[in-house]
Amino acid sequence: MPSLRLLLLLPVVLAAVLLPGAARSAASGTPLTATVGPGFSIRLVDANGKTVSQLDPGDYSITVKNLSPLQEHNFHLIGPGFNRASAFDNTTVTWDVTLANGTYNYKCDAHPTSMRGSFHVGPLPTAPPKLNGRVGPKRTISLKTAAGATVKSLKAGTYRIAVKDATKLDNFHLRGPGTNKKTGVKFRGRATWTLALKAGKYTVRSDAHKKLRRAFAVLAS
Repeated sequence: MPSLRLLLLLPVVLAAVLLPGAARSAASGTPLTATVGPGFSIRLVDANGKTVSQLDPGDYSITVKNLSPLQEHNFHLIGPGFNRASAFDNTTVTWDVTLANGTYNYKCDAHPTSMRGSFHVGPLPTAPPKLNGRVGPKRTISLKTAAGATVKSLKAGTYRIAVKDATKLDNFHLRGPGTNKKTGVKFRGRATWTLALKAGKYTVRSDAHKKLRRAFAVLAS
């Protein structure tokens, strides 16, 4: 005959078996909310309503809400080991996911260029050193470090080069081993390039005036 203690425990055991929703809630990860609409908006926010830009790796519970009355959008999340899209309807769904180190991108499949975003999981990658290139407004051309020193030599590696082209009479042309980037002679504005510079000799010059040039060396690291 069952003991009194077993009889008292039986309702608790049955509740755990018959109420799977409660078990899922206990096992779910950190909550996040994804929304598409109204209009052409798409967001992924944390429990405080802050847009997600960086997360620690681990378990997350993403609630996807479609706020578009015309049901014209969806939420599609792609990243390391993950590729899932919601339906084009107003159903709210929840994904229990494990996010790994890397970059995740999300978009609306119907409007991928205007409705998109991304976030990084794990330590943020180190930003490459910045260089500043400039041509004009007079007949001058230069490439300088972020501290303002003229570049004469660099270690091989990846650099972010911000170019300011201040003239329609010359352009900024960077050329060297594996690199050939330039603005247009008639162009005036800004451009940013992220380039892997290899060991060798490089020049920055104007294609309109060949004597307007500077040279520097990239050394093997």
